[in-house]
Amino acid sequence: MPAHAHTRIVVTSIGPFDLALSLNAMASFMPAVMREADAAARTILPLESGPVSARFRQTSMRPATVEVSIGTKADRAELQQAAAWTLAADLDLRPFYRQAKAHPVLAALTRSLRGLKPLRPASLFEIAVIAITEQQISLAAAHHIRNRLIARFGQSLGDATAFPQAEALAQATPQDLLACGISHRKAEYIAELAGKVAQGTLDLDALRAMSDDAARALICALRGFGPWSADYILVRGLGRVDCVPTDDLGVRDAVGEYLGGRGRASPHAVDRLLEPLAPFRGLAVFYLLVQYRLERARSGRPARRA
Repeated sequence: MPAHAHTRIVVTSIGPFDLALSLNAMASFMPAVMREADAAARTILPLESGPVSARFRQTSMRPATVEVSIGTKADRAELQQAAAWTLAADLDLRPFYRQAKAHPVLAALTRSLRGLKPLRPASLFEIAVIAITEQQISLAAAHHIRNRLIARFGQSLGDATAFPQAEALAQATPQDLLACGISHRKAEYIAELAGKVAQGTLDLDALRAMSDDAARALICALRGFGPWSADYILVRGLGRVDCVPTDDLGVRDAVGEYLGGRGRASPHAVDRLLEPLAPFRGLAVFYLLVQYRLERARSGRPARRA
């Protein structure tokens, strides 16, 4: 392949979108996204021909357009689809903003964070593995585990390393997985999930066309996945904006902080406090979590768990 070969596309996002703001907010949620000096970012997109390192740069705010380029030839339609998915280009924030105008907390928050979108991991296999690693441990510990998995099993692309493919994790020995800091039980879950995906007996992409209830049922039927994991994958991986993992400690902290009179809210209280925000409860929680993290970072207080 000639050194100058490349593919460049433009993704147009529905509604307002601020890539720089979204990257800043997502830094702790998606540490694999690498920021660049000119408010651009680089991440890995999984294509049929293999993973590619893609550069994202916003070229216009109105309409919201992002230039995506890779240093090799690729199918433009496939690249367009993968980039639009990661950028949540199909998410229209305007109905959420209209509803939030009457809310005592979200009204100001949506003004200050206008254009913020929850960027998606590039594949549902990736978010499923992340969900396993984040169960019952801190985000910091989960990030260390994720980074070790990537370094040990991912494909190097020069300036970045791709998240491991299912085949690589299916072939890993239990000792290899344990060496990444994963517990015995979680190593079993990851190996079983990777094996099913690699063998073709589990099609995670089929979740995209399912209803929330059907997707939740399929995920919960997998070994190692429960209601928290299902709702986490629905909102973070599939972009289902009304889904909330109400048992999540970070969600309980943020909802309690801004909607419940301070202090950690109970799962039941989270449900009650978020009810007026349907059908955008998951999106509202994302905005609350981002604000919670930004305020904690400014004050030097670490977030307890999110």
